[in-house]
Amino acid sequence: MVSAPARRRGPSKGDRKQEALLETAERLLAVKPLAEIGIEELAKGAGISRSSFYFYFESRQAMLLALLARASDNLITQVEGWLEPESEDTRASLCRSIELAVKMWDEHGSVLFAAQNPDAPAEARQFMADLTGRLVAATEDMINRKRATGAAPPGPPSAHSLATMLVGMTEHGISHNNGALGQAELVDTLSTIWHRALFATD
Repeated sequence: MVSAPARRRGPSKGDRKQEALLETAERLLAVKPLAEIGIEELAKGAGISRSSFYFYFESRQAMLLALLARASDNLITQVEGWLEPESEDTRASLCRSIELAVKMWDEHGSVLFAAQNPDAPAEARQFMADLTGRLVAATEDMINRKRATGAAPPGPPSAHSLATMLVGMTEHGISHNNGALGQAELVDTLSTIWHRALFATD
């Protein structure tokens, strides 16, 4: 079960200044790491004083947890759609799942990057580990189903190790693409690699 990091209580529900801080942080995280973002530039982006920042968040790390909590429902929904039992041909199912992953990074990539950083709060890194674990488990289950029916050749490697490597490669390929491939080409390339890794025989 993936649990979102606990939300830090704000001064009031739907507070506009707190939301402005979060929007500023997400925009800045798209161009530099959390450690390089100053409190002053966060405050300036939200239209508040530097000292007022601490009324909303105890630290930049606490603010990152709030960003992750804000995105968590959407992230968990997208992860739950990963490699659902196929109602269509396998290649189409893989493409749909890779498209989900690309969408997830397009929408929340800066926050996901920051949550994986070694200086991120332990709760953020655990949340990311849980998300990845869910993707690996769903992939491993699909591999085992396909091998059991003879649709995919048996291992080695084990279903778990193959799932781990494929998910890791996909996360890295999407997060480090930086526009090198267009979305359609990225999805097609990754789904081709998955299909050949899972179904090609030696």
